[in-house]
Amino acid sequence: RRELRPFGVQVSIIEPGGFRTGMIDPAPLLKGFVRLWERLPAEAQAAYGRHYLDKYARNTVLLHRLSSSRLSHVTDAMTHALLSRCPRSRYAAGWDARLILLPLSYCPAWLSDTI
Repeated sequence: RRELRPFGVQVSIIEPGGFRTGMIDPAPLLKGFVRLWERLPAEAQAAYGRHYLDKYARNTVLLHRLSSSRLSHVTDAMTHALLSRCPRSRYAAGWDARLILLPLSYCPAWLSDTI
């Protein structure tokens, strides 16, 4: 964004939270992850442990469940960024982006890593 400003190009960053799209559909994600897990050498599987696979599965399902199905939050941000006389430099789209991701981006790295 800052690199393009001297050339007269204004860039707006759209930071979406979780939305229910094919990208986070648990079924294909888990299927692909299990396929990769099975191809890992036995020592790598032992180092991570089976609980790693189980935790990934639970988190994937939870992420999908908590995600919004209203993609209009993202498209509204895009529309505002493209058509506004004074577009914002950043748009947080979705409840999780506004309440968690955006405030987290202002925290020191050690704190956000801990959270």
